[in-house]
Amino acid sequence: MSALDQVSSAIRGHRFRYSDEEDLQEGIAAVLTAAGLDVQREVILDERDRIDLLVGSVGIEVKVAGSAEDALRQLVRYAQHPEIEQLVLVTSQYQRLPKVAGGKPLTTISLALAAL
Repeated sequence: MSALDQVSSAIRGHRFRYSDEEDLQEGIAAVLTAAGLDVQREVILDERDRIDLLVGSVGIEVKVAGSAEDALRQLVRYAQHPEIEQLVLVTSQYQRLPKVAGGKPLTTISLALAAL
């Protein structure tokens, strides 16, 4: 199973309780760690970009506020970094984003749908 499959499966298989984005990031990191994945938090990609979580070459961004357009712009920037080969957006709001951002595969995990 690929790192992306492991990340997606672990996140989709868990129901998160959180009060804000940082709390959700901590919960996701804990679930991924419990699944045996090596998780790095708040990874600095350059002076402008810092992705929430990194598992191997899978960059994970967590969004509970803001517009889908802003999130997509941010993901496209992250995709330009060579250490990112795949992107995962974990969100409580947007459900329909492209399958590719900046030339890299993008998986969107909707917590609203996962809770159903």
